Amino acid sequence: MPSKRIESFRQHGLSVPVVVRPGLMHWSFLLLGGSLLVGGSLFVLMSNEGASDPIAWLAGLIGLPFFGVAFLWYFFLLARAKKQGLISFSNAGLYYGMYDIEFAWDDMGPAWSYTVMGNTDVLFVLRNASEYQKQLSGFARWHFGLMERQFRSKSGGALDQGVKAFGMLFGELGAGSDAVRALENARLRLQAEPGSAVLGLPSITRFGLSNDETIEIINTVVAEREAS
Repeated sequence: MPSKRIESFRQHGLSVPVVVRPGLMHWSFLLLGGSLLVGGSLFVLMSNEGASDPIAWLAGLIGLPFFGVAFLWYFFLLARAKKQGLISFSNAGLYYGMYDIEFAWDDMGPAWSYTVMGNTDVLFVLRNASEYQKQLSGFARWHFGLMERQFRSKSGGALDQGVKAFGMLFGELGAGSDAVRALENARLRLQAEPGSAVLGLPSITRFGLSNDETIEIINTVVAEREAS
């Protein structure tokens, strides 16, 4: 069933902004999902299984700081997003709470979905990426640069090999291959978009707005502006 947000967009366009603010699903994911991932990693490190299984111990060692930082980042993001929201589509552009910045529609390229480990999410092209990166600082600037570099990495290079190894470490051989295919798809799109970057819109920032609905909003507005 279409969400109220997409029905509003289909009826009014962006004259009525489409905004996703923190709600019960976001806080539940943080408190339940985040705690489970951090606690699970800590449990593996301290358990007999971790002591006897080097692979399990290594998975816990990697998982604890990774999920711990992700937990803190998500908490900060939700706490900051009360006013403008986590994601906001308006006639002015796309406000992205992760970076606390608004991307102009003229700099937005197409959006598409990708699937890793059975989880489908959304990516989109952002033109003039360096100009937006200059406006960022701290963790936001670092994360933006990381996203830009990973999709411009060499095909078959160190990143691709590392992603495959990460999948093997966690017993998800297919996950590494899915991630490499997603990287390759983005690289092909960037070849036609010099000076651009590929950014993601994780589902955890837009509960209540599905992948297909997110793509519909972006691609409809982008196509309309390119045609005008």
